[in-house]
This record gives sequence, C-alpha cells and structure tokens, in this order.
Amino acid sequence: MKGESVTTQYIFMKIEWKQCFKVGISIFILFLCINYWSKVGDLIGVFLSGITPILVGLAIAYMVNIFMSGLEKRYFPNSKKDIVNKTRRPVCLVAAIIMVLAVIALLIYMIIPELVRCIETFVKGLPQLVNDITGNKYIQKLVSPEALDKIENMKWESYVEKISTMLFSGIGGAVNTVAEVASSVISIVVTVVLGIIFALYFLTGKESMIFQSKRVLRVVLKEKWYNKIMHYIFIFDDCFHGYIIGKLIDALVLGSMCIVTMLIFRLPYALMIGTLIGFTALIPVVGAYVGTGVGALMILVNSPMKALVFIIIILLIQLIEANVIYPKIMGSSLGLPGIWVLVAVTLGGSLFGIIGMLIGVPIVASVYKIAEEGIAKREKKIKSL
Repeated sequence: MKGESVTTQYIFMKIEWKQCFKVGISIFILFLCINYWSKVGDLIGVFLSGITPILVGLAIAYMVNIFMSGLEKRYFPNSKKDIVNKTRRPVCLVAAIIMVLAVIALLIYMIIPELVRCIETFVKGLPQLVNDITGNKYIQKLVSPEALDKIENMKWESYVEKISTMLFSGIGGAVNTVAEVASSVISIVVTVVLGIIFALYFLTGKESMIFQSKRVLRVVLKEKWYNKIMHYIFIFDDCFHGYIIGKLIDALVLGSMCIVTMLIFRLPYALMIGTLIGFTALIPVVGAYVGTGVGALMILVNSPMKALVFIIIILLIQLIEANVIYPKIMGSSLGLPGIWVLVAVTLGGSLFGIIGMLIGVPIVASVYKIAEEGIAKREKKIKSL
C-alpha cells in the first residue's frame, strides 16, 4: 500500500510538473509576443507572404476540382479498362482547366471591348448629354437657372483634355509610383503563376496528399479530436462547394434574365451589360447593384430615358431573383438565414475586402451549422436528464 501511494504521488508530481512547464512556456511566448510585437508582426507578415502562392494554389485547385470531380464521375464511369483509369485524371484535369479559361476568356471578350467603346462614347457624348439634361423641363423645375447655366457653360472637352494630360504627363516625377506599380504587378503575376503550379501538383496528387494529411492528424491528435476535426472539415467543404455551385447558377440565371429582358425592351448593350451583371452578382448582396450602376451609366449616353427604364427593369429582376430564385438555389445547400448572409458579407468586406465578401458567407454558414449541431446535442443532453 505504501509503495502504491508513493507511485501515485510520483505520477501526480510528474503530471503537475508537465502542466507547470506547459503554462510556463505559454506565458514566456506570450511575454515575447507582447514585448516584441512589431518584430513578431513582421515575422508573421513574411510567413504569410511566403505561403501566399500555396494559399492561392489551394484556392485555384479547390475551384478547378469542382469541375474536375464532376467530369471524372462522367468519364466512362462503368469502364474497368486500364487505359480509362490511367487517362481519367489527366483528361478531366485538362478539360476542367480549359472550361475555366474559356469562361474567363469569354467574359473578357464580351465585356472589355464594349466597355472601352462605351467609355469613349460617353466622353464624346458628354457635352450633348449635359445639354439634353439641362434642357429637360422637369430638370429646369427642380434646379435653379443659375446652376443650369453653370453646368451648361462648362467646357467638358477641356476638362477631359486636362484629365488626360494630368494622367499622361509628369512622367519624370512619377517614376517611383510607376516602379511601385510595376513591382506590385510583377509580384502578383509571379504569385499567380506559382499558385497555378502548386494547384496542378495538388490536383494531380490530391488523393495521396489527403491520405498523408489524415495519417499525420491521426498520429498527432487523439481519436476524439481527429473525428471532430474531420467532421468540421467535411462541413466547411460541403458549405463552400454548395455555395460556389449555387452562386454560379444564380449568376447565370440572373445574367440570362437581364439579357432576355433588355432584348425584349430593345435596350442597348444587352449582351454585355447582362454578362457584366451576372459576373458582378458573384459578389454577394452588392455585386449586382454595382453591375447595374455601370450598365445604367453606359445606357445614359445613348438615352437618359432608356437608362431610367433599365434601372427600373433590373431592380424588378433583382427583386424577383433575391426573393424567389436565390433562396431556392442557396437554401438547400447552405440553409443560412438572410440576416446572417448580410452579417457575413458586411464583416467579411470590412475585414478582407472583396475576398472577405466572397468567402464570408460559406464560412459563416459552416460556423452556423456547427453551432446548430452543438446546440442540438446540448438540448438532447438536457432533455435526457
């Protein structure tokens, strides 16, 4: 009995020593972080900039994998031939990349040339547009004659020339700015290229990477924590996958509705503006309104009345889309209440800009599902007591 008590006491002392050691190390690390926060921040910044290509590669791989997985399921699914099994991954990967590049090229081809042409038309037609607006009888009733005279007598062409001169002159004094912009562009290009290379590695060997990651987690973590983490990863993957597919379908439906409606009402730039609205609709909540504003500005040069008709039509379409189409598309995949979508977009945008607005909704949806599961389990325990 005495020996057992000594052994037990030794074990407790050992456990207490380990806990004290861990607490001491944690306090020491916290002390270093507080006193040398600037250096720690610089170190974190260097680390994040170093792994940025990897993160970009993971994001690209995740997006392409959605298309690649769908193609793999349809690439001779019942065939057991070796040639089919060997060619399934490379063929589907190349096809998925071609699909993504084709969509990007189509968007650029449809939007950029027309956008440049519209800007040129807007600049040339600005004086006439001002005259039409100032000559409108309703505008004359709302605005004082002195203000209208000032607006009408403004030399818009000279202002455009001054802006152009300001943009393209003073090159000698703007060398540093140009160098900084060029450096940033080169850095972005290098990051994207490295990200694409990483993405190809991830996609070609995703099964082995997943298997190795699971092995490491099994060794490092206890079984309970391993199962929890894998369950959470599955929830996040499910929400992100459903959100991406849902947003693509929603953007396609909204863009198609805009194009068809604009063609029916014979509004100009129907194909380009509808495509632009569908593309900007990928940004939650505010994206479609941005596309609407740009489209209205383009049509305004052609006809102010048509621009007003366009705004009314698109607002009605977005009202139908937001209350009928969007809930049906996204409801089954996310199940996130509308108020939380708005919270996710607001917080994500304020913290991380456009990227935060894009990923905020699926992240909040994942957290919402995890919290809902935890609450349900807690309620079940309370009822069983």
